[in-house]
This record gives sequence, C-alpha cells and structure tokens, in this order.
Amino acid sequence: METKREKFGFTLVELLTVMSVIAILIGVLVPALNLVRKMAKDTSQKAQFHSISVSLDIYNGEMGEYPESAVKGTSAGYTTGAQRLAEALVGRDMLGFDPMTSWDAYLDNGVTTGTIPYASAALGDPGPEETKSLNRRKGPYLNPEKIEAHNVGDLYKGTIGAGQVYDGLASNNNKPAPVLTDIYRIRDVTVGSKTVKAGSPVLYYRANTSLTGSTIFPNTQISGITLTTLTASRTETQGYIYDSLDNEDLLALGDVATQTKQHRFDGLTPYTDTATTENGRWIFYDTITNSKITSLPRPYNASSYLLISAGYDGIYGTTDDITNFEDAK
Repeated sequence: METKREKFGFTLVELLTVMSVIAILIGVLVPALNLVRKMAKDTSQKAQFHSISVSLDIYNGEMGEYPESAVKGTSAGYTTGAQRLAEALVGRDMLGFDPMTSWDAYLDNGVTTGTIPYASAALGDPGPEETKSLNRRKGPYLNPEKIEAHNVGDLYKGTIGAGQVYDGLASNNNKPAPVLTDIYRIRDVTVGSKTVKAGSPVLYYRANTSLTGSTIFPNTQISGITLTTLTASRTETQGYIYDSLDNEDLLALGDVATQTKQHRFDGLTPYTDTATTENGRWIFYDTITNSKITSLPRPYNASSYLLISAGYDGIYGTTDDITNFEDAK
C-alpha cells in the first residue's frame, strides 16, 4: 500500500497573498515614516531658531539694537540680510563680530582701500589692521562649532545670478561673508577638505520700529496702495516695518538644491502666483501679516525681527516654511 506524503511550503496563491499584504503595509508605513522624519526635522529647525533668537537677544543687550538687515553694497557684491545675521552672530570668519563694520562685505573685506579693515590681510596671516579688528571682536554669540554657516558661492554653484550677492569666492579675494543655513541639508558643500551637506540660508529681516501711521505695512486691501507700489529700487524709501528687498538678491538665485526653482517670495524676477495673481513681494507681505489684528494691517513681530527657513522643500513662501512667528496661512 502506497503511503501518502504530506507537502510542505506555500502555494502560489498564498505567496501572492503575503506579498500583497507586505506591499500594502509598505504603502502605509513609508508615508508615515516620511511624515515622522519631516516632523523631526521641523522640530530641529525650531530649536535652531530658538538658539538664534537667544543669541540675537544677547547681541541686542550688548549692542543696544538688533543687527541691521537692509541690503548693503554695490553691483560688485550686495550684502543681504541673511549675511548680516551671520556676521552679527558669528562673524564673517567665525571669530566674532567687529563692531566697526560698515556691513558692506565687498568693501570691508579689503577689496578697495581706505575702508574699515574687517579682514584686510589674508586669512590665517593677520596684518596689523586685521589684528586690530580681532581685538575689537564681540561674541561669537552662537557657537561656531554647532551652527552651520556657508559662503553664498559655495551654496550656489557656478555663476551667481543677476542679484550679484557677495559670494566670498576667489573673485572677491576669498574673503567670507557667510549665511547661516537651516537643518534641511539638501546640497553637498566643500568645507576645507571635507564635503558636507548644507541647507538653505536663514532669511533675516529687522523691524523698522520708528514708523507710525497708515503706511507702516503694505497690504492689498489698503485703499490707494496697488501692486505697482512695490518696486525693486533700492534707492526708494518704502516706509514699511519690514522691507522685502532685504533678501531679494539672495532669493533671485533660486533654490539651493537645483538653482532652477523660483521662490514664491522672489520679486526681482516677476513671479505670478496662479491662485492669487500676486507679485512675489505681496506674497511675502501677506505671509507675515498678523491675521489677528484687523483694525490696521500689521506684521508679526512688529518690534523685533523675522527669521524664515525654506523648510523641507527648499522653497521660501510655501506652507512648510519654518518661521519665528505664527504662520499666517
């Protein structure tokens, strides 16, 4: 009599069923893990802003005011609000802030004669004027070993765009004028002999607290103010608590990752939002408007400063931006 043998293993149907279940679980878990990862990065970015805010308060207590953010310079190299923030908190060379700076990185770095010698000699070989600068230094107000700061020319590879931001590269005598960068590390940057991941610049805007009256803040709903009121001229007096021009030269360079994507705050290169048909400057002002104040358009942090990170997507003006003020959206 023939003995019946038991078969071991899975049938094809059973294998397909298990694979289908695994595929479904992956489809559910991967987006959840990505969300957790993004939330962790957002939390880290908020912690970085807290550290920057504490440092700015220390700077304010010592210097009597927050650092200026207005763009400074000539077509040879503008110094933006983001660069002025880094200079104030860590110095252009990570050795502290020189209170005699004119905030013009192109001039102060010894490119021309007869200017304030912030770093007039070659780095690592201080001359008498640079030694005087070193003796004047304040801070650093942030720990240079824990903060991320990079030259604009290292973040944005190739030719710096029409904004002519001071880049800190060989064309400008290799003298630095860095920006603080956020924690969303999206580009490889060479620092000495190492290659590290770097994020997008932290945008900084200081409030003009001397303004009063109905022109203290632009808004599309204010009678008599139209979109054409906002222009790109650096010579005009806008009369606004926050000036969108402070970082527009930096915004004109595009995103750090590709340099091809336009920021929604970019007003130098005409930007039209398909949903609102607003110029990039109006998108900036709408974003920083305090929606809780309805009697008169008013920005958040009207007496101090704004910090803005491009967030996970690397684009300023989108819903994932991290700021030091309540999101107006």
